[in-house]
Amino acid sequence: MKILSWNVRGLGKSRTTRRLKNFLRDVNPSVIFLIETKLDSGKMEKLRKFCCFNNGIDVSARGRSGGLSLGWKANCNVSLRSFSDRHIDVSFTDDLDGFSWRFTGFYGAPEERNRDDSWNLLRQLNDTNDMPWLVLGDFNELLFATEKFGGRQRNQRQMYNFAAALNECSLDDIGYSGPWFTWEKCQFEETNIRERLDWGVGNPTWWDLFPHFNLSHMPHSFSDHCPLLLNTDSRQKSSNLISHFRFEAAWLLEDSCEEEVKHLWESKAGLVPHRLQQLSQGLELWFKRIRKEKNITMADLRKKLLHLQNLHPSDDALEEITNVKLAMNLQIDREEVYWEQRARANWLNSGDKNTRFFHRHASQRKRRNRIASLLDENDRYVDDDADILRTATTYFQDIFCASNVTNPQDILQGIDTCISADLNATLLKTFTVEEVHNAVQSMGPLRASGEDGLGAIFYQKFWHIVGNEVAEYCISMIHGNASLEQINQTHIVLIPKVTGAKVMTQFRPIALCNVLYKIISKMLATRMQEALQFCIDEAQSAFLPGRLISDNILLAYEILHSLKNKRSGKQGTFALKLDMSKAYDRVEWSFVEEMLRKMGFADQWISTIMRCITSVSYSVIANDRIGQKFSPGRGIRQGDPISPYLFLICSEGLSALLRLAAQQHSLVGVRINRRAPFISHLLFVDDSIVFGTATTQGARCLQNVLNIYSQCSGQIVNFDKSSLFFGTNVIDSNRREVCRILGVTAQGNPEKYLGLPSMVGRNKKLSLAYLRDRCKQKVQSWNVQPLSMGGKEVFIKAVLQSIPVFAMSCFLLPKTFCKELEGIFARFWWQNSSEKRGIHWCTWEYLCMPKEEGGMGFRDMCKFNIALLAKQGWRIIQNPDSLVARLLRAKYFPTTTFLNSLLGSNPSYIWKSIWSSRGLLEKGCKWSVGSGSSINIWNDFWLPGYPQRKISSPTILGLSTVSNLIDPTSMQWNEVLITSSFSNEDVAAILSIRLPISPTSDSIYWVGELSGHYSVRSAYKLLCVRDE
Repeated sequence: MKILSWNVRGLGKSRTTRRLKNFLRDVNPSVIFLIETKLDSGKMEKLRKFCCFNNGIDVSARGRSGGLSLGWKANCNVSLRSFSDRHIDVSFTDDLDGFSWRFTGFYGAPEERNRDDSWNLLRQLNDTNDMPWLVLGDFNELLFATEKFGGRQRNQRQMYNFAAALNECSLDDIGYSGPWFTWEKCQFEETNIRERLDWGVGNPTWWDLFPHFNLSHMPHSFSDHCPLLLNTDSRQKSSNLISHFRFEAAWLLEDSCEEEVKHLWESKAGLVPHRLQQLSQGLELWFKRIRKEKNITMADLRKKLLHLQNLHPSDDALEEITNVKLAMNLQIDREEVYWEQRARANWLNSGDKNTRFFHRHASQRKRRNRIASLLDENDRYVDDDADILRTATTYFQDIFCASNVTNPQDILQGIDTCISADLNATLLKTFTVEEVHNAVQSMGPLRASGEDGLGAIFYQKFWHIVGNEVAEYCISMIHGNASLEQINQTHIVLIPKVTGAKVMTQFRPIALCNVLYKIISKMLATRMQEALQFCIDEAQSAFLPGRLISDNILLAYEILHSLKNKRSGKQGTFALKLDMSKAYDRVEWSFVEEMLRKMGFADQWISTIMRCITSVSYSVIANDRIGQKFSPGRGIRQGDPISPYLFLICSEGLSALLRLAAQQHSLVGVRINRRAPFISHLLFVDDSIVFGTATTQGARCLQNVLNIYSQCSGQIVNFDKSSLFFGTNVIDSNRREVCRILGVTAQGNPEKYLGLPSMVGRNKKLSLAYLRDRCKQKVQSWNVQPLSMGGKEVFIKAVLQSIPVFAMSCFLLPKTFCKELEGIFARFWWQNSSEKRGIHWCTWEYLCMPKEEGGMGFRDMCKFNIALLAKQGWRIIQNPDSLVARLLRAKYFPTTTFLNSLLGSNPSYIWKSIWSSRGLLEKGCKWSVGSGSSINIWNDFWLPGYPQRKISSPTILGLSTVSNLIDPTSMQWNEVLITSSFSNEDVAAILSIRLPISPTSDSIYWVGELSGHYSVRSAYKLLCVRDE
């Protein structure tokens, strides 16, 4: 069934009527709901019949506004429930299956003052509901601030009231395909406003009734609203449906599964890939056989149990009842595991584990990933699955076609040979069975399987059966010269990056590699990771030990803050945020090979790596269809364990060019003060920011660097999505010239970098509002009914409270903002289907108490924020030579330590945030005495015992560091000096410290962990204890 909802904004003109009829003829809906007809019921009835909808109900307009019409064709069985000037409520009955469901066409009040009346109407309709329910129409409201472009900011209270009404009615946004907005005003760029005012929302039983629906925002030529077209069954029949084998986790619950695997494995001969293929075929036949033998439904089991319970309770009957109950539970477990494998709900380790939950999650996931239409290479939208698959395949064939790259000598001269003979010997050392097993165990058991259908869970559960042969095969493939083509056949699945994606660039391609290949790749990646830390520029903060994504965020924010506040100086600086187009897909194989060779990797190692990336073949999967197989000429895969490290090697080419330019003083980068290091660029995988002097020479030099990098590596900069930010002291003429040369638009405030705001102004809550919106979206995407209190607990801890963690590790969130987030968590915790909003039986603070003290163990967001920020301070203390530590020390504490630093004048938001955690670190950090030269006797914590304390004796001039208390000859405590200078309590504490035999440097350790290393968990616990 197709249902069309449209705010037509008046149908009084004959031209508009003809256009509407033509549109309906092309779309061919079974039901139409028209809003703001601006006609009386008599005229609307004639118009509706003119459009071939002879059955319906029409509500007259009030003056020049309003007017509703619901029309349906003769093949629809419709019963009217109620209507008003704001809604038409009906029920549909399926003549074949006999099931009924409810449809409400809804028109929210356009006036803000009457909006609450609309939500009360929705609540009244819900009070009489016991059916699957869909509400479609113009609600005249947003759920989130991100659903509006242009104009003044939406009132948060309005959006909250709308969300609360939907939540109380158990109605969830059903999603859409097509443009994100449904209403548009003004065709001029400066004053253009776009909003999502038209919605489709359904309750959980409606979602279950129509798992294959699709809602489209349709293109239109009249009205400022776009039509919504709902198709309750958008599936297409095709001969290309995927029917390949997949090992089901539910099979592990069958008693005979392990025995069958053992029999099939031992009865087959040949190479491991062939034996696995034969085993897969045998398992498929085995499952068909046992399913036929056990073809008994849950309904049959219930009937049998009811019959047995009505019998006299004899020993035989009671034993049979027990057996039937066991069979019922096992059947439930099988269904649960089956849907869990498809749901990919990795956050749910405990709490709710039920079939309904996983079924709904899997259905939503599948619907979200479905491609309704796609823009092909001729700029035409195609909606047939075969055409969508052909379009996607053609796109990737073009992307993966090798280009004519130039000789990379200009890049290679900036690459040092950093892999030593000893390091190569370590890399080439024979792999062990233990390394193979570790690679297998490190994989997610229920991650999507590759072309052969055998997921990681198969190898993990049956390693004792297949492990020896699989390990031997993987090791032989690494050290041999055989082709990996047989196990390197890869499926590409398309994950939409935005809601309603329709263009190939709006999808993230994920490669589903065979686990057998991933084992090999993971073993190589593990060894390579250790070697690359010697080869990759310190400006690259991805994937390597000791480097974090937050490093680049802190650096970028601090530099941009300095540029914005620098108002003097002859020459200003620009920051160019680069967007690389399809970075992984465009990596040229020859360039990677040359880079590996110049870095000093052994030929044997290079040969193994190149066999991994050149033996691949691809097939695209879209809407459960599989495309034609093809072989690429370049590119590395997102989904291949070794790909991130190969991309680091590729991006090191850009770093090399920028280093050479800096050495030649043609692109010197930025230096925030005289003590700070020069920084020319920051990289996190393919996210790049380049800094340069805002002059013609600086811009041309950077342009030349980017051109050379592109010609050698295959990478292409998308200048349309790149952006420029200038320091305050850059004159207008220089700004225009730099923009012209680089072909990039300047921005007044830089956009987000690595997912966080690059600059936060005075209104911090506005800059961070996206975190609140994301929490609300998560809550509203999970209807409260399927989750028990245990499921809610896990959902809050693992999903909701993890959303702001990334931002909280860099920024100190305002306390009022933290309270708003906690309010969202609390409302979700207490609400239920029967009591709507739910009663808050205790405060959030009480829920944050540990379980052993009566709470639920939820996090206090303010304290958790401080604990996360303290980790940044700890890293500054422990890694003083890191780029972040050097930059912040140069600006804020050049002559002291972080623990003794001051906030300073005109500090950045980043520094204010990290500095706010200094008090926590002071309480939790303690000095371990080595030479004593770094420890202040009177101001530092260095005495043993807990809680921590400082020297209580009066300060003595001439004694400053602990080294003054150590005899330089014997390297032991100067007991005479100590006894005469300190109180008895302090003397006993000092002399109880054992000094090292040989001179060592002083070090700081964290008292909350036995290891001495900082942990957010122990820091949060320390904060909670301090407040008690």
